Amino acid sequence: MVHEALRDRPFADTSKARFSPCPAGAPRARRAAAALTPLMVVFLFGFAATAFGQEKASTDQNASAGLVLTRAGICESLENLNPVNSAVVFSVSQGQIYCFSDFGGVRSQTVVYHRWYHRDALTTQIRLKIYPPRWATYSMLKLREVDKGPWKVEITDAEGHVLSVLRFSIVD
Repeated sequence: MVHEALRDRPFADTSKARFSPCPAGAPRARRAAAALTPLMVVFLFGFAATAFGQEKASTDQNASAGLVLTRAGICESLENLNPVNSAVVFSVSQGQIYCFSDFGGVRSQTVVYHRWYHRDALTTQIRLKIYPPRWATYSMLKLREVDKGPWKVEITDAEGHVLSVLRFSIVD
């Protein structure tokens, strides 16, 4: 059987072998799934490329306005405006967390917003001033027991265009 012969060969040699992922005697559902797999990969790749293109268009639009988000993240603390212990899961016992954002290519004074969402409900919006040519800023959230669960922070420009979305969770 072809599958057994390939099992003992080094990985590099298997690329030269040609065999069907489903033998002719396989059940009909398995053969149909094998035939649809390439179609599903093309569909998913096309969807991902479209989503990436939309995000890139938004970035290009903000770059033309002179506002480029160079770095962003959620962290436990800040040291000299640098994030310390960036993560996606934080313990409520941490007490507080920070949303850090660093902007380059700032042409003129403007504002950005850190919009904090808990379970997809806007809980707070922080207005932050940005100054040329480069500016780092942050906002902070004090953690309470009721804050457990999924969170996200949308970083937006003055017109409301989303520059980045940072997702994280608060746990015990």
